[in-house]
Amino acid sequence: MKSLILTFAVALVATLSLNAQALQCSPEKPIAGETVTLSYDQDQTILANEKELKATVLFLNNNPTGDRFHIEDVNFVQEKGVFKANLTIPAKANLFYIALANEVEGEKDNNGGKGYGFSLYQADRKALLPGVKGNLGLIKGRYGYYANADRDVPAALALVKEEFTSNPAARKDATLLSFFTAESKRAKDEAALAEAKKMAEAITNDKKATEQNLFNAYQVYKTLDDKAMLETVGNNIRKKYPKGMLVRSEKMEAVSMEKDLPKKVALYESLAGLPFSPTEKNAYTSLTSVIASGYLGKKDWANFEKYLNQTTDKNRKANLLNSAAWQLCGEGIVKEVSKEDAERSAKYSKQSIDLIKSLQTSTDKADVPAYASAKQMKDNLKSALGMFSDTYAVCLYRTGKYAEALEYQQVYNETHKFTDPETNERYCIYLEKAKGGKEAEAMLEKLITSGTASEGMKTQFVRLFQANNSPEVAAQRYLANLEEDAKAHKREELRKKMIDKEAPDFKLRNLKGEEVALSSLKGKVVILDFWATWCGPCKASFPGMQKSLEALKDRSDVVFLFIDTWEKGENKEKAAAEFIEKNKYSFNVLMDNDDKVVGSYKVEGIPTKFIVGKDGRIKFMSVGFNGTETLIEEVAAMIDLAAEVKP
Repeated sequence: MKSLILTFAVALVATLSLNAQALQCSPEKPIAGETVTLSYDQDQTILANEKELKATVLFLNNNPTGDRFHIEDVNFVQEKGVFKANLTIPAKANLFYIALANEVEGEKDNNGGKGYGFSLYQADRKALLPGVKGNLGLIKGRYGYYANADRDVPAALALVKEEFTSNPAARKDATLLSFFTAESKRAKDEAALAEAKKMAEAITNDKKATEQNLFNAYQVYKTLDDKAMLETVGNNIRKKYPKGMLVRSEKMEAVSMEKDLPKKVALYESLAGLPFSPTEKNAYTSLTSVIASGYLGKKDWANFEKYLNQTTDKNRKANLLNSAAWQLCGEGIVKEVSKEDAERSAKYSKQSIDLIKSLQTSTDKADVPAYASAKQMKDNLKSALGMFSDTYAVCLYRTGKYAEALEYQQVYNETHKFTDPETNERYCIYLEKAKGGKEAEAMLEKLITSGTASEGMKTQFVRLFQANNSPEVAAQRYLANLEEDAKAHKREELRKKMIDKEAPDFKLRNLKGEEVALSSLKGKVVILDFWATWCGPCKASFPGMQKSLEALKDRSDVVFLFIDTWEKGENKEKAAAEFIEKNKYSFNVLMDNDDKVVGSYKVEGIPTKFIVGKDGRIKFMSVGFNGTETLIEEVAAMIDLAAEVKP
C-alpha cells in the first residue's frame, strides 16, 4: 500500500491554523507561561441559549517519556452574549485544546470535528514551538476524546511525519515513535513502516544512544514483529543494563500475563529492590491491586487485605473494596449469606466509602488523574459514592441496620433520580422495614406511576395496599391503572426527547457474509445496537434485547441490527460468532471491523443504541444500560413512536 502520509501534505497548513471562529484567543499567537484571554461567541454555535459554559483545557507538552498532557477546568463568565475566561499556560506546554461539555440534543460544539485548539509560539510569536505538529498528530490520533476533536489517523500520521522531518530530535520521542509505528501498522502503510524501522535502526546504531533511546527502538521492533532485531537489540540492552528499563518492563509484563496466582505473586515479589523510575513505580504498585483482585476471586481475605494495603491508588483501592463487599453481601438481598460474610462486607464497604469521601475533600493534585480535571474527578467521585452507597445499604440490611440501609440507599437512588427499578425495589424494602408499611406504600405508588418499578415492587404494593386499604381486587385494579398511567407518562416523556438527525448510511457484512446497507431498509424502523464482546454493560443488556426482538418478531416493519465495533483481537468475527452462539441469541450481527461506522455516528461509549425512523433519520439515541425491565419498555415505546413517522 502506498504511503498515506503524502496524501495529507497539502492539508497540513490548514491543520496548523487552529484559531477557531467561535472561540478566540488573545493574543492570537500565544506563548508558554503567559496568561491569555479566551472569548467564545456562543451566538455562532449550537450553544446560543446556554447560560453557563462548562469547559476544560487539555495542555500538551514535549515530555518524551512522562506525562504528555494534563487537564484543568476553565471558568468562563458570560459578558453580553460572549463567554470569557483567563487561562494561564504552563511553561512547558506547546499546545492546548478547549473542550466544551455543554450538549444540545446530544451534540457538543466541537468546531466541526476539529476541536478548539491553539498552537503555542516561540517568544517572537512568529515560529511555532518544537513539537507542536507531533502533538497535533496525537490529538487527531490518540487524545481526541479529551480535546473534543474527531479522530483522523491519516492526518495524524502526516503531522507526526512532518514533526520528524522538521525536528530530528522528535525521532527519539517515545510517545511519537510508538504512536507512528502502531498506527502505520494498523493502516498497513508500508512506506511509513519502513520509515519507522529506519528511525529505530538509526537509534540502534547511535553510539551515544541513551538507555531510553534504545528502549524506544526496541519497542518499535516489537510492534513491527521484527524477531531478529528484537533478539539482537534486546540482548544488547539486557547485557548493558541488567536491571534497566527493558528488564524491568519484561518482569512487570510477566507478572501481568501470569494467570496462576501463586506464580504471579512470586514474580511480583521478585521485583522488590529494582530501581523503578517514578513513572514505572505507578505501574509497579498497581500490580498489588491485580494480585488483591486475584485473592478476592478465591475469597482469601487475609491475602486480599495484605496486597490491598500495599495499593497506593485510593480510587483503585476503593473499587476493590466495593467489589469484595458486593460479593460478600450476595450481590443484593435475594441470596442468603453467612453472618461472618455480612459483617465483613459491611467493613469493606464502609472502608470504600471512607476512601471516596477522603478523595472528595482532598487538595492533593496527585489524587487527580491525568485524564480528568478537578471538577470532572469530583463528578466521577459523586457517581462512585452513589454506587458504593448502594452496596453499603445491602451490607447494612444484612446486619439488621435498616434505618442506616435506607439512608445510604437514598444516596444512590437520588443520584440516579429513582430511575432504576432494581435499586428502587431495595429502597422500598428498607423503607418498609425502617418506617413501616404506610410510607412504603406511598413511595411505591409514586414509583409505579413514574414507570420505575420492578415486578417485586408491584407485588409489595399489592400486599401493602391490601393490608392498609382494600381487598385484593381493588388493589390489582388500582395497580393496573397506575401501570397504564406510567406507560402513557413514559411515552410522552420519550416523545419530548425525539430527535431528527441524519443517520449516516453504511454497508457492512454480517456473520453469514451477507451485505446489509442501512439505505435498503428505508420504510422500516431500524434499531442499531453498537456493542463488543468485551463490553460488560453490552452483554448485560442482551437478554433484554433478545426479549424485545422476540416480542416484535411478527412486525415486518422493525429490524434489529447489532453492530460489533471496537472489537479486540485478531479474529473479530470468530469472537463475535462464538459469543452469539454460546448465548443462543438470534441477532443479526454486523461487523464494523475498521470502526468507521461507529465513528460516523460519533459514538463515545458502548452500548449505544439508535432508533432510526421509517424516514431513514435518527429519532432516538440511548447510551448505556439501566436494567432489563427499563430497556424492554423503553425500546418498545421508542419503536412505536419512530414508527409513527412517515417514510
